[in-house]
Amino acid sequence: MDRTEDDMKHVGFFGIFNQSFKTIFSWNKIFAQITLAFILPLAIFFILQMEISHHFFWKIDNNTIPYHANDKREATTKDWLYYALFTFAYFIILLILSVLSTAAVVFTIASIYTTREVVFHNVTKVISKIWKRLCITFVFIYIAQFIYDVIGGVALALPRAIFGYSGLGAVVIIIILILYAYGFLYLMVVCQLASVVTVLENIYGFNALKKGKNLTKGKKTVGMGIAVVLNGILVGVIIVYLLFVEYGHEVYKLALIWRVVIGIACGLMLLVLFLMFIVTQTVLYLVCKSYHREAIDKLSLSAFLGAYMGETLVYPRPGEEIQLGRP
Repeated sequence: MDRTEDDMKHVGFFGIFNQSFKTIFSWNKIFAQITLAFILPLAIFFILQMEISHHFFWKIDNNTIPYHANDKREATTKDWLYYALFTFAYFIILLILSVLSTAAVVFTIASIYTTREVVFHNVTKVISKIWKRLCITFVFIYIAQFIYDVIGGVALALPRAIFGYSGLGAVVIIIILILYAYGFLYLMVVCQLASVVTVLENIYGFNALKKGKNLTKGKKTVGMGIAVVLNGILVGVIIVYLLFVEYGHEVYKLALIWRVVIGIACGLMLLVLFLMFIVTQTVLYLVCKSYHREAIDKLSLSAFLGAYMGETLVYPRPGEEIQLGRP
């Protein structure tokens, strides 16, 4: 993180990845501690969710292969109730683990950027101060994603209802899917920036989402390109896990030892990916701030971070730019 503010605003797609990897390897000890403490539980829970869905909700999971030809595929009301409760619990736990990971990584990178001392004890101390604000922002993120998915589902259902299974209907659905994917990636970038804003600025919730949307202007293509790469790798890891671990015995007759090895490899990939998601979005935030000429005053940012440690901080007046924009 040794670039000047003027250099940061010119950083592009490859530069963000390069800066992210450089930061992680230069501070490998603290990132290893964060990964083991916060990101490892997130990766384990992510895999556990797929296992539970496969073994207990296979009637609802359309991707599951039945164990026997005579298995009933029709899910009962009771099955749907249990699945709804499980999904609710999954999102609650995912929210908690995401908040912990995001707070830890964003604070660490900001501390590195301002040349503050970075120790794991300070990272854990920060989480207790920021988790409520991050939870509120993540709730708004979930609501935004839910509304977008509902709109997307309705948009996909309409062509089938109007055109049926005709060729024109298929073309319209493909166009809608492309637009949906584009919007989904854009929304993801906005939400990621909003989570960083919540940690590094004195706003959260819906206002953080608005700030994230404003920051994407001019760097939307870069942010969406990063999202495509990371999500593409994530989808690839999930497919490999499902094919060779989850269904490795039924489909490929793989021995248990090979399924375990592949499963461990997928788990390690998830650790790296989840860390990269948060690191790249934090670097992207710094790039966007510089691009919009919102001065990144390292002294003010350092003071803001110091408030999490109990140090004295003068908050910005109403209507005044948040700490990164103060002279």
